[in-house]
Amino acid sequence: MNARDGAMFDPTDDDSGYPLERDFPREEYLLRVQRAREYLRAADVDALVITSAAVGQWFTSRLEPSAWHDRVQARSAWYILTQDGDYLYSTPTNNTHFSALRRSIWVSEIRPIVERAPWPRTEIWDVEQIGDAFRVLGLERARLGFELGDNMTLGIGVHDYLRLRDLLPDAAFVDASAVVRRLMSVHTPLEIERLRIACAAGVWIHEQVPLVLRAGQTERQFLGLLSARFRERYGPEYGYQPGGGWDVRNAESGDSSRYHAAITDRVFKAGDQLTRGDSGASYRGYGADVDRIWYLGTPPAVVREWYRIAWECNRAMAQAIRPGARCSDIFAAFASVERKHGLPETRSGRCGHGLRNTGGLSVHPDNHTVLEPGMVISVEPMLGNAHGYYDLEDQFLVTETGRECLHTPAPEDLPVIPA
Repeated sequence: MNARDGAMFDPTDDDSGYPLERDFPREEYLLRVQRAREYLRAADVDALVITSAAVGQWFTSRLEPSAWHDRVQARSAWYILTQDGDYLYSTPTNNTHFSALRRSIWVSEIRPIVERAPWPRTEIWDVEQIGDAFRVLGLERARLGFELGDNMTLGIGVHDYLRLRDLLPDAAFVDASAVVRRLMSVHTPLEIERLRIACAAGVWIHEQVPLVLRAGQTERQFLGLLSARFRERYGPEYGYQPGGGWDVRNAESGDSSRYHAAITDRVFKAGDQLTRGDSGASYRGYGADVDRIWYLGTPPAVVREWYRIAWECNRAMAQAIRPGARCSDIFAAFASVERKHGLPETRSGRCGHGLRNTGGLSVHPDNHTVLEPGMVISVEPMLGNAHGYYDLEDQFLVTETGRECLHTPAPEDLPVIPA
């Protein structure tokens, strides 16, 4: 404690300092909390307990707090939402972190987890104080909803979870994954707009490929030129990752570089087919997962044919998106085109997904999740032969009456780059 103006002053209570921009407006936070409370009431859950960064940052910020246990194992953060309160319990981090939290998130009450634990426990926070926190909140007999189901990652260790159950013997620890999946899959207008902006940037950087790529360049040179163009066009709210998701195949040269993340010095040449299974672009943390294909030189007939089949799959899958349809219906549309052209049955798994894995949206024959307005789901047919990887991915918003592509869709004709 420090003395200030004749009174004892705790630095963790000080929210002064340079203003920090919040991840989203207060109205957006209130909307997210309102939806969560509605879903909790419908599920007969008294409190939502979030310990993973994947879900916790949706309520707080993609930047704060930094010490979610699944990100920083020595520390911990707990977001607890009830019908009449919202709380973040976090480790103070040398008496400075709470000031940043108060300036960068909208959670009503931020409370400390003391960095203290009895040996031989190696984490520097003790789970027993979490039990005390639930008792202070009057939740010692409540139905506590945790991230326990499909597509969930519980952001604490299993022993801590079991110990907490022992500490609160009169509380019911229940699976709140249905609540979390709905929160993560039915998006707010702000989320949809940010994804739309990101996708526009993703399509733009893909359009630069034919303008930049030339035979004789190395992959490193090519990606450097793309990065420079992105920096010149977009501001600090955008991000671009040049590496990752690139697949380069050449049926004649013998030096194909299949799906990879490392940036190499391989030289591009005639006969290369390029696919990127992403765009690398993002806006305020929302990534533009838009996949495209190009060919360097004169494509053989087989390349044009397989590109056309991939595009036909993409279109058929898009037509299957509507409220009331199932994820498996979108996959069935892909499989029907595959059979029509006599291709082997795809056995690699899903061919599309939602914006977040925690939302449980997966274009897979065994995923029967029903689509509803506000969901975003991609169509991503994935085919491959010796000449190339045929992956055309577009992002679709489920509307009240059908679907809306959030960006310019994949071109019908294969983009060809002179060699």
